[in-house]
Amino acid sequence: MRFGRRIQEEADTIQMAPLIDIVFLTLIFFMVTSVYSTLEREVDIKLPTADTGRQEQRTPGEIFINVRTGGSIVVNNREMKIDELQAVLDRVAEYFPGGAVIIRGDRGVALGQIIAVLDCCRKADIQDISFAVTKETPPGDAPK
Repeated sequence: MRFGRRIQEEADTIQMAPLIDIVFLTLIFFMVTSVYSTLEREVDIKLPTADTGRQEQRTPGEIFINVRTGGSIVVNNREMKIDELQAVLDRVAEYFPGGAVIIRGDRGVALGQIIAVLDCCRKADIQDISFAVTKETPPGDAPK
C-alpha cells in the first residue's frame, strides 16, 4: 500500500469573476465622467475671454446655467424660463447645501438676463457662483 501524497500541479488559471467586475466598474466610471464633461459643452455658446481665467475643482451639486445670446436659459440641455430656473435652484440648494453654480453666458448676452439668473441664485441662497470664461490667447498663439 502507498500512503504518500500525490502532488498534482494545477495550471495557473485566470479568475474571470474579478476580471469581469473590474471591467464593468471601469466602464461605469468612464460613462459617468463622460456625461459630466458633455453636459457643460452641449450648448453652443461663445464664452467671453479673460486673462485671469482659471480652472476650478468640481464640487457635488454643481450646476451649469447656460444663457444664450437671445436670452434663453438652458440647464441640462433643457430650455427653461426664469420661474422654472428658480424651482431648479431651490431644489439644488435643498439637496446640496453649499452647492455651486457656474453661469456660462454667451459674449452677446444682455446683462439684464445674467442679473435675473444671479437674482434666482440669491433667492435660493446659493452663494458659490462663478462665471465661465475662456483664457485669452495672444494673437501669435491663435489656433490655425
